[in-house]
Amino acid sequence: MSNEIVYKVLWVDDDKDIVKGTQLDAEEYGIQLDHYSNWEEAEIALKSNFKEYTAIILDANCQIKPNEPIKEWFITTVLPSLTGMFGENKRYIPWYILSAGTMDNFSFIVKSAAEHHLTSEWGQMVYLKEIPDEDPRRSSSKFLFQNIERVAKTQANNIVLYRYKDTFCYMGTDKLLSELARKTMLSMLTALYFPENYTNYVYEGNPLRKVMEYVFRAAYKVGLLPQECIERDDQINLLESNRYMSGMNTKHSLLRYGKAGTESDGRGGDTIFPEYLGHITKAIIEFGSVDSHTNEAFPYTIDDADLTLTENEKELFFSYVLQLCHVIKFFGKFVDQHPDVSANKSMKKIVGSISANISDYEGKIFPIEQDKNGNCHCGDCILNWGDAKDHVGKQVRLSNIKPNKKENTKKQYPIRAFKFDLE
Repeated sequence: MSNEIVYKVLWVDDDKDIVKGTQLDAEEYGIQLDHYSNWEEAEIALKSNFKEYTAIILDANCQIKPNEPIKEWFITTVLPSLTGMFGENKRYIPWYILSAGTMDNFSFIVKSAAEHHLTSEWGQMVYLKEIPDEDPRRSSSKFLFQNIERVAKTQANNIVLYRYKDTFCYMGTDKLLSELARKTMLSMLTALYFPENYTNYVYEGNPLRKVMEYVFRAAYKVGLLPQECIERDDQINLLESNRYMSGMNTKHSLLRYGKAGTESDGRGGDTIFPEYLGHITKAIIEFGSVDSHTNEAFPYTIDDADLTLTENEKELFFSYVLQLCHVIKFFGKFVDQHPDVSANKSMKKIVGSISANISDYEGKIFPIEQDKNGNCHCGDCILNWGDAKDHVGKQVRLSNIKPNKKENTKKQYPIRAFKFDLE
């Protein structure tokens, strides 16, 4: 399911024996079951992350508090709390009952619960744990998950998740970008497409910067950003990080990604972000407070009051939100194509140093390449153009290698082979 939309569903059931199997069954429908064995703990999770949940599944016979006896009137006890949260958040979350259905008062409880259930919009309310999928009542957990998947596609958050599934597939628990980045992006995009659900939404620049910081933090974990771009208190230096990933020389640590280009700031050589994307990320970073940073332990401790925009400026805010979607998608694909952390780290170069050792090239065989400026080279070693231009693509053995002293090429190609033999 790594490239598909994932629906997060709160599930309350005290039967530990069925948890793993049911969670695996749900995954086949793109459903992540967030399981709790009692209502007290589930209620805390729901209040803290109300907007994250797509649906709620309740056992009919369960615990209210940990280590307490199972309560047969569990559903009727829980429903008032749910109704209150729906009112506070001005949003319903579809809920369902998944139960063995063997308790004496089960029919009465179902009848009472049905008065609060929006069956016409949410579909069938009650499903049974132990009946086969072939049962004509279509009440097995398989049909529950199918129904949740169907209903979820009509909800605002999930419509956004579907529209931007190529972006959100890189965010969340155990994904490239953290769950906090996912939560922030989902909130911003839902406010864009469904403003009626976010009548009091505050347009501010800091969330955009925070997501960019999580992009850089992810880059560090996969070896695409050096330790030197992280300052005291585990804070990311945003502009230094952006320069490094945009193929430019950093100003403070004097590092760069890969070979430098011919421009004074190192552009035109190896890069993670192409030039247009580096301009976008720099604009996002500069849109907001210069004091915004995140760290792993305390990611949301910044006062954003001075970043609030007016209603008339919201188009500017949302333009950056959409550009940030593209940044995340591009970065995710780049990481997919460069999964070797050690190889990524080896691309860190010191500005102005000879990044190639003569001994690595002397007497060795390489193919002749030609860059966009017409220079013929073998890796970091440049060749005499007149000798090499007719042999591009051929394998040659290099010899008589010395430091490259030509000002216009020595930054990109620090060594020069004065002789080569065709193999």
